[in-house]
Amino acid sequence: MKFFSNFGKREGLVYIIVLLWITMGLLGAYKNASFSDLAIYFGSLTAYAATYIWAEAKRPSAKSRIFAKGPNSRREVMIYVVVIIWAIAGAGAIWFKANIGELALYFVSLTGFVASWIAGEVYTPQDEVNKNKEV
Repeated sequence: MKFFSNFGKREGLVYIIVLLWITMGLLGAYKNASFSDLAIYFGSLTAYAATYIWAEAKRPSAKSRIFAKGPNSRREVMIYVVVIIWAIAGAGAIWFKANIGELALYFVSLTGFVASWIAGEVYTPQDEVNKNKEV
């Protein structure tokens, strides 16, 4: 599909999150979940996504996109790992009628670590750190 091939890294992430927002909203409606709690849960992903988008705008990665051939950006891999874990946990919470608000708080507790690492990649990429260790 030519439409998807022109997506940049930031744009692709935004479309994926919007698609998750729609999907989880439909699942939430089906399972009678609280939309207020779902909104809080989506807010728990915002800091991760915003940090990645900022980092990619500040210092774009020269590596290929995650779904393309070639070496992938570490911060792009990290954001997709977080989004996948977030989506699985959220869908499970909705399906099993767990407290989504408490899950959001639990998920936010990890934000400082991952967001700091993603931001740090802007200023001193891990590849650069690894090269300095070898010398």
